[in-house]
Amino acid sequence: MDNQYDFKGLDKSIRKQKIIDTAAALFHKKGYKSTTIDDVSKELGITKAAIYHYVTSKEKLLSIIYIQALENIFKSTYNISGKKLPPDEKLRLIIRNHIKGIIIKSLSMFSVFFTEENQLPEREFKKIRKEKKKYNLIVEKIIEEGISKGLFKNVDPKLQTFCIIGMCNWIYKWYNPDRIVWSPDQIANHFIALVETGYLTNNRQESFEDLTLPEGAYKKNKSETKKQIYQKLKLQCKGLIELIDELEK
Repeated sequence: MDNQYDFKGLDKSIRKQKIIDTAAALFHKKGYKSTTIDDVSKELGITKAAIYHYVTSKEKLLSIIYIQALENIFKSTYNISGKKLPPDEKLRLIIRNHIKGIIIKSLSMFSVFFTEENQLPEREFKKIRKEKKKYNLIVEKIIEEGISKGLFKNVDPKLQTFCIIGMCNWIYKWYNPDRIVWSPDQIANHFIALVETGYLTNNRQESFEDLTLPEGAYKKNKSETKKQIYQKLKLQCKGLIELIDELEK
């Protein structure tokens, strides 16, 4: 009853957001399929009818979560990409924002975002995939600019983008604010250092050059180069996977 009174005392827009946040937390905890509108209403201490006053269905709740997640993704990203900064500075800001301002700040929302995509209607599923590609393209262009200015190694920009974004996204799998000993800043700093310097000692860093592509090589022999890059990346990711396993302990 106290929860119901508190809910009714909130501004209308805040009430709707409270429903969305509660649904995201429950989808994160129990999974979308296992969560019902009853669960959301009980968590808030209100009736199902009160929830339906703000959202028409559980499916609509999921769609709203995806819309808000995309808004969070692009809110700062466009601002960062438009700054008059060197590409290495931009990429640091992108990584820091992705870790702190996107994943960690809205952990439940992005856990749902990465795991429940196939529950969306086909039209919305395609839209989400398109928006993800749009974000990847922003990062890819920053990397291309860095390569052209001699700041980044001459590796395939698309592959590099997948590596960086994938590493940042995976935080949702192991980050738990109640158990993690590192602050969001410490995690962001570590990830940036790992991207910029790798995990090998200085006298072994040259092995990373195996991924360097001669100019035009990717276009000249695309299928073979992708296969070679995949095999080399697979080997290099072994150390990163071991690091993630350590972080999860």
